[in-house]
Amino acid sequence: MKNTRMLTEGAIMIAVFVVLLLITLYVPIVSIILQYFLVIPFLLYSAKYPIKNSLLFLLATVLVSFIIGSFGGIAFAIIFGTLGLMMGYGIRKKYSKEIIYVSSSFVFLASIIVLFIVSASFFELNFITELGAILRESVDQSLNTFTALGQSPPAIVEEQLDKMIEMIGLMTPFLFTAFAFITVIIIILITFPIIKRLGIDVPKFKPFRLLQFPKSILWYYLLILITTLFIKTEQGSYLNMVLLNGDLILQILLVLQGLAVIFYYAHYKKWNIAIPIVAVVLTVFIPLFLPFVSLLGIIDIGFDLRRRLKQ
Repeated sequence: MKNTRMLTEGAIMIAVFVVLLLITLYVPIVSIILQYFLVIPFLLYSAKYPIKNSLLFLLATVLVSFIIGSFGGIAFAIIFGTLGLMMGYGIRKKYSKEIIYVSSSFVFLASIIVLFIVSASFFELNFITELGAILRESVDQSLNTFTALGQSPPAIVEEQLDKMIEMIGLMTPFLFTAFAFITVIIIILITFPIIKRLGIDVPKFKPFRLLQFPKSILWYYLLILITTLFIKTEQGSYLNMVLLNGDLILQILLVLQGLAVIFYYAHYKKWNIAIPIVAVVLTVFIPLFLPFVSLLGIIDIGFDLRRRLKQ
C-alpha cells in the first residue's frame, strides 16, 4: 500500500514538474518567475519519503525531462531537482532552516559549476566570456558615440573600463556564489509557505539579530590581508583570483555580522524597527558606512560584542 502511494505521488509530482518545465522552456516571460517553483515537486516528495526513493524519483524526472526538453530539460531537472531533494531531506531530518539554507545553496552552487563546465566543454558556451563580449561591445559603442560627436574620451576612462571588464572575469567564483545564495533564499521564501499550506512542517529562521558566524572567519580574513600585503600577485593569476574572491565573500559576511549587531542592539534598546532598517539602507547605498559596519562584525565575532553589550 505504501509503495503504491509513493508511486502514485511520484507520478503526480513528475506530471506537475513537466507542466512547469514546458511553460518555463517555451514561455520566456513567465519563466522568469516560474523557475522558482520548479523545486516544489522534488521538495514535497523528498520531505515525505526516504532519500533512496527520492533519488529514483529524480532519475525518472530527468529521463522524462530529456524526452520533452532535450538537454535544456535535463539542466532544469538536475539543477532544481537536486536543490529540491536537499531541501526536502533537511526538512525530513528536522534540520534548522539555517542549515537547510546553507547546504542547499552549496548544492545549487555545485550544480551551476557543473553546468558551466559542461556548457564550456561540450557546447562551447562560456557564460562569462559571453558576458565579457557583451560588455565590451557596449563599451565600444559608447566610445564610438563620443567619437561621432567629435569628442575624444579620456584615456584613463578607457583604461578603467577595460579593467572593469577584466575584473568581472576574475570575480567569476564570487558571482557564482552570490547568485547561488541569493537564488536559494528567494526560493525558500517563495516555496516554504506553499508547502506549509500543503501539510509539510517547515522550520523557521532565527531572528536576524541572532546571526553568528564562526570565529574562523577572522583567521581567514587575516590570512588574506597578510598575503595581500606581503605577496605581490599578478593580475589574472590563480592566487590573485583566490584573494580577490575570498576578500569579497568575507567582507560580505563581516558586514552581515555587523548589521546583526545593530539589529540586536536596537531590539535590546526597544528602538523602532525603522532605525536598523535605515542602517541597512545606508550600508548598501553609501559605501562610507561599510568599514564601520564591517568593524562591528569583526569585534562581535572576535570579542562577542553582543554579550558584552547585554552585560
